[in-house]
Amino acid sequence: MDLAKLIDHTVLLPDCSSEDIEALCEEAHKHRFAAVCVPPYFVRDVVRKLEDSPVRVATVIGFPMGYACTPAKVEEVKRAIEEGVDEVDVVINICAVKNGHWA
Repeated sequence: MDLAKLIDHTVLLPDCSSEDIEALCEEAHKHRFAAVCVPPYFVRDVVRKLEDSPVRVATVIGFPMGYACTPAKVEEVKRAIEEGVDEVDVVINICAVKNGHWA
């Protein structure tokens, strides 16, 4: 089994730099990871950087606590798709869940 093909290599630190993202992409390409997961701010650049690579590009929506309302998250997802992302991880609103508000 090739475990590398199951790994999403991720940098989601609030202070991550362009250099951190560059290193992430290089490592993912070198080790043939399934995907990189980056903050939405970096999606467009990472998509371009990995366009000739089998490494997929993922991003997060509403990270880390999911506080944004659903319509705002939908718009973030649309933007990520327009910028070429392959996968999105949408964070559920933790406060709502803890209060039993599933709607």
